[in-house]
Amino acid sequence: MISIYCSEKLDGVAAAAIVMRHAILSKLPVHFGGFLHLDALDDELEDIATDEHKLVFVLDVSISPSHLPLLDKINARNKIVYWNTHDSESVVPPARMFDRALDNQCSAELAQQRFLPNDLIAKTLAELAHEVKFWQLKDERASKLSDLISAQYNPIELIDSLARGIIWNDQFEAFHKEHLKKKLVAYDELMKSLMVKSYVTYRFGFAVSSSILAAADACQRILDGHAGVDVAVVLYRDGRIGFRRRDVCDVDVKKLAELFNGGGRPFAAGAKLNMQITKESLSDVIFHLDEAFKNFFLSRTVDNL
Repeated sequence: MISIYCSEKLDGVAAAAIVMRHAILSKLPVHFGGFLHLDALDDELEDIATDEHKLVFVLDVSISPSHLPLLDKINARNKIVYWNTHDSESVVPPARMFDRALDNQCSAELAQQRFLPNDLIAKTLAELAHEVKFWQLKDERASKLSDLISAQYNPIELIDSLARGIIWNDQFEAFHKEHLKKKLVAYDELMKSLMVKSYVTYRFGFAVSSSILAAADACQRILDGHAGVDVAVVLYRDGRIGFRRRDVCDVDVKKLAELFNGGGRPFAAGAKLNMQITKESLSDVIFHLDEAFKNFFLSRTVDNL
């Protein structure tokens, strides 16, 4: 049995659908195992290690050296067949096949090129994932599918539909319309919570977001809604943090995320605090972030002297 795991983003979901489509066309038994998350990866890999006799495919997930013993544990009773990632700094996992994205590739494109290079459905899924990953939105289905994922639409149903070539349907549309109403309210609440702080010559916009907004969408709304913000910092009640900078800004937000054991790319990154963010704790959280960013820019200034 093929077990597919992926990130909870369109890139991961599209890659999962491509692998599932390949399995279906090849008449191989396959199922979706679940999403993997950077902040909970240790526990999730431990869960996978309890399975037996599975052919494991992992898509759009990066790992560090500390994860390697867990992967060996998975391989003891299963076989990690394929792994891909868009993260240039991810270590190489003990998988039979491994693909790492180069330049402007996304994980779905890696899966499509390896497993279904001539399949039009797989190519469409890869293109939609690429549009979202690199903010080159042309097809509205790309952003709509991202909305479904962030709104926690049933992932098994979604991936199965995509794998069978159903990119969008009436059921998706009805769900999306309801989600869009909630999303507009969430955007309004996001901007009302915005507070701006300065670090050297940069202005950071901090705001608290509803979980129905993806970090990319919430950050972009801040940048679009406040011309004076160079870097958007979005906080979620479960402790997640999303970072995004303007194209003209040279702050490496990946390094900011690494202050909190996170990661990402120079223009967009994420991390998670070991605390819930509530109305009561928000001021303490902002103080904690503020001090960390001040020290970061102070050390960078000293290094440049």
